[in-house]
Amino acid sequence: MSKIFLNTRDQLVVVNPDLIAAVRADGNYTRVLYINKREINITVGISKLETILKSNRGKKNSFIRLGRSIIINHSFLYKIDIPTQQIVLSDGSTQELRIKVSKKLLKPYKEATVQSVLTQSEYGKEDNTGN
Repeated sequence: MSKIFLNTRDQLVVVNPDLIAAVRADGNYTRVLYINKREINITVGISKLETILKSNRGKKNSFIRLGRSIIINHSFLYKIDIPTQQIVLSDGSTQELRIKVSKKLLKPYKEATVQSVLTQSEYGKEDNTGN
């Protein structure tokens, strides 16, 4: 995946979408959260950044918008913890990022993720049988 160049009034910021774990709106700014916990504040709105990320990823789009102020990279999903209101994102090694998200947003995301996994499992069973 190619890097994204974001030109703001005072800065040119280079963002690598493959390493973005989440994006969070923060007033007039957007915080880009990398899986290694590095953060970049940019002056591009979250809606505009969402459009850029989705158009850049093509068919491998893994960015999911949860509400008005957060986008997560679904490919880093490790755990959805509704009682503690957290999404845990991980790269599978030592890098882990915990993000607070309301239960109202977590429940439908968890249900959609479970449904997606079940659908993929059923599809895989059909493929393995030669149907």
